[in-house]
Amino acid sequence: MDNTPAIKQKIRFIMLIAKALHRYGASADRIENALQVISEKLKIEASYFSLPTSIMGNFKVSDDDEFTRMERLDPGKINLEKLYYADKTVDDVIDEKISVADGIQRLQFIIDKKPLHSDFSTIISLIILASNISLVLGGNLFDSLLAGFLGLVLGIFNSEVKIERFDTISEALMAFTVAFTSFSFSSFYSGMHPNIIILSTLIYFVPGLSLTMAIGEISSQNLTAGTARLMGALVILLKLAFGTYLGSILAHYFFIPQGADFETTHELVKFMALLFISFSFVISFQARWQETIWIILAGTTTFYINSYVISQLGQTAATLITGTYIGAGSNLYARALNRPSMIASLPAIILLVPGSIGFKGLEFLFSQNTVDGINTLFNTITIGLALVAGTYFGNLIIRPKRSL
Repeated sequence: MDNTPAIKQKIRFIMLIAKALHRYGASADRIENALQVISEKLKIEASYFSLPTSIMGNFKVSDDDEFTRMERLDPGKINLEKLYYADKTVDDVIDEKISVADGIQRLQFIIDKKPLHSDFSTIISLIILASNISLVLGGNLFDSLLAGFLGLVLGIFNSEVKIERFDTISEALMAFTVAFTSFSFSSFYSGMHPNIIILSTLIYFVPGLSLTMAIGEISSQNLTAGTARLMGALVILLKLAFGTYLGSILAHYFFIPQGADFETTHELVKFMALLFISFSFVISFQARWQETIWIILAGTTTFYINSYVISQLGQTAATLITGTYIGAGSNLYARALNRPSMIASLPAIILLVPGSIGFKGLEFLFSQNTVDGINTLFNTITIGLALVAGTYFGNLIIRPKRSL
């Protein structure tokens, strides 16, 4: 057929979009929905299958000619800047502002370009995140300083150590280091809160977002992708919990750790800490500086809405209501500014995801506290389901303009 080369060029464009969305943090259901919309706009008959480590597309070129393309990919890291430009490229091609060939060149440039924020900036963001999370959780100045220092250590380790034999146990090594250091320091100063320091430092590495995405994928009948992502997240949680358990046991063997009572953080300190936490997401999620105000607004408002509703209705109801706010608010943001809703939803969701609760549940199991461990893990699933259900309700209130 005369138009076969043009069709194959469109298919190449679609697979590049699939590759970009997969790399930059979109879930399987979002990827498949987005690709289906793009295919219909480009008049390509196709079906797609997305997994955390691959993406496949089957394309019908003519009545008697079809073929399948597959990309084998590593699980991606969130990059909101590249996601924004990839989404804009799709709009320009569909609106015929640029040709498909120009769209391919632009996408290849987006994929190949260096991240907006350097490794050094990401390390600084980990320090900001860890030190301020400890204040929000009720820690004191000493907890914040030690959490910030350990965030620096983990940031350097995570960016510099790329040895293959360490990759499979890196989370356990980081958790061991943090737990041993936190409990050891608490033996010299009784005013420290080692559990707060551990959670604050490791929260960046806890796969809470992956757990929530997995529950969402399973809920949307993307069973294979959801199950694979869920198991991957659970393995990371196991490594973190096991490393924390070993570190605490060893610290108790050599020292006599002491723990202080939890404190109530002054509201002004908590508010300032939340601003810094939300700002750190701009760097760690590789967002454009133009998104800073929206990311800070999404993070802080979500936290306060959730905290207020918890005090009135409890954790599960609060997560459901706050999830609805996130879903509706991010769709409103996408419609008003013509940008991917994920730019607003991800920083908001990250403060609600149940990963830290699941991490605590596994710690209970390692310490032979089976009943509390099972209860906590069940609570993790309940909160994850409430968050996913809430975002779906939000989509019904304000329908998304786009799949992202």
